[in-house]
Amino acid sequence: MPITLEQRGNGLEALLQQLQQLKAQAVYVGVPDSANPTVEGTSLNLATLAAILELGNERIPSRPFLRQTLADNQQKYVEFFAEQYQSGVEIPLIYQRLALMVQGDVQENIANGDWTANAPSTIKRKKSSRPLIDTGHLRQSIIGVVR
Repeated sequence: MPITLEQRGNGLEALLQQLQQLKAQAVYVGVPDSANPTVEGTSLNLATLAAILELGNERIPSRPFLRQTLADNQQKYVEFFAEQYQSGVEIPLIYQRLALMVQGDVQENIANGDWTANAPSTIKRKKSSRPLIDTGHLRQSIIGVVR
């Protein structure tokens, strides 16, 4: 879907202001400082655990719930932004709506993604074979913000 910028107000000057406003903010999705407690029974905070699960390590396979969500939905996000903008929605509100959309998509991917199975020892400890879901705390701590 092509993106067009409509002339609003003072032509080139208005366009430059809109581009500056677009560049001034961005959407971030993950575990923010405000939702980053130590994970019970470990010395890790939730953001560190999320990074380990996202990237993997020598014992845990990568389960890229953030990267995969963004890659799978990039076109949807671009189209959403363009549609909102062309409908005259103010840029800060578009960013807020987009942050909530991406947050929901990441949470959905954590719950329903096709992940490498847990190791038998993890299944025994968790009493569940579902990767990325133990208490649900990680999924609930994923937050989209605009900065």
